[in-house]
Amino acid sequence: MTDSTGIMQRRCLVCRRQAGKAELLRLVVDDDGQVWPDVLQKAPGRGAYVCLQGECLTRIHDRQLGRAWKDSGIAQGQAALLQERAALAMLQLCRQSFRRLRSSLEIGRDAVMHRMWEKAPMLVLLACNAGAALRRQIEDACGKRQASGLNTTLVIFGDSATLGDIVERDVVSVLALNDSPACESLRQYCLWYGQLRETE
Repeated sequence: MTDSTGIMQRRCLVCRRQAGKAELLRLVVDDDGQVWPDVLQKAPGRGAYVCLQGECLTRIHDRQLGRAWKDSGIAQGQAALLQERAALAMLQLCRQSFRRLRSSLEIGRDAVMHRMWEKAPMLVLLACNAGAALRRQIEDACGKRQASGLNTTLVIFGDSATLGDIVERDVVSVLALNDSPACESLRQYCLWYGQLRETE
């Protein structure tokens, strides 16, 4: 089904909210009854959808999955595995995207704070275990940019080891890049990953 603007709409299995396909995570089931996230929405077969706003993925249960694929023989315990599978899938996509955008990354406090002076839209990733002083400094700078009308997306991402891993460094507490159309999908993956980690 489509809305009045022609955007394909799907309904979340949990909250029943209807939204554009791009806002929802597609789920697919394999021949063994295992449910997997289809982040790129390209896997063959019938899909079901869940939104990642709020706690829908953490509230999903096996009965809902069974209803979505009535004749597929969903294996027991799939709901419990799904959040971790989704987080790992999005982390892998973030890693791949960052490899393509490596030349435009600013890594570390000084480099990120210097980039804050530019007027270009920014995507800023801050490790959840960053020190209190760094966190306050980055949040204040992002807030000032937003107050002055500059497009700034701040995502509290995994810990500093995870953030370092996706950009192939040891430990990274903060990084930033220009939020161009080329990193639209990266922004969505980062936001989803951050939301999943918040609900753990």
